Amino acid sequence: MMRVTIRSLTAIALIVISGVAVAQGWGIVRFFLASMDIVSSEKRARMADAWRATSGITSTALNDELADETNQSDMISAYRRRELLSALLSIKPLSSMDWLTLSRAELMTHQSMEDVFGSLELSMLTGPNEGYVMGERAAFAVSLWERLPADLKRHAAVDVAAMMFPRTPAEGEMNGKIRAVLAAQPDRVRNELREAVVATGVSSKEIEKQLGF
Repeated sequence: MMRVTIRSLTAIALIVISGVAVAQGWGIVRFFLASMDIVSSEKRARMADAWRATSGITSTALNDELADETNQSDMISAYRRRELLSALLSIKPLSSMDWLTLSRAELMTHQSMEDVFGSLELSMLTGPNEGYVMGERAAFAVSLWERLPADLKRHAAVDVAAMMFPRTPAEGEMNGKIRAVLAAQPDRVRNELREAVVATGVSSKEIEKQLGF
């Protein structure tokens, strides 16, 4: 119950922060428009409506550019993706997949592990039960298992456990991806992960059946 409350409060805080930023921007625009005596009230109304739509337009533009950049793998593009994701998340702070993608980009561009884990945690908090994110997040977290803080290991174990009982073909594929990542990990990582998944309520027999260890 406490963890659910913390997640809820975190999500609310993110919404409030985003709302405050929009409200401050709207206040500036209102002052600017009010001072434009030479502009008709009708035109001021049209300009105001255009400003309200700006966040949506900006979000769409950033997503389009990000889609183009994703097809490139050089380091310059990786830095650019990180910048685009940061800008997009300033507009849509509750996108768990974007937080996960930012975490990956931060790792690729050699940002501090504190930043990498911070973005990963925000993905966990904003999308704790989103199946299409949980599988990708689980595979990424397992690859970093030995460096993960204890609380992120617990979250990652929940994601892994969820993918062991897939509800869709896509989630079934993610279970295979997690198995592949685990195959490259040393025994101590697999053993620790097994204990963490058992703590979520999954039996050791089921873990062996689904994950192969």
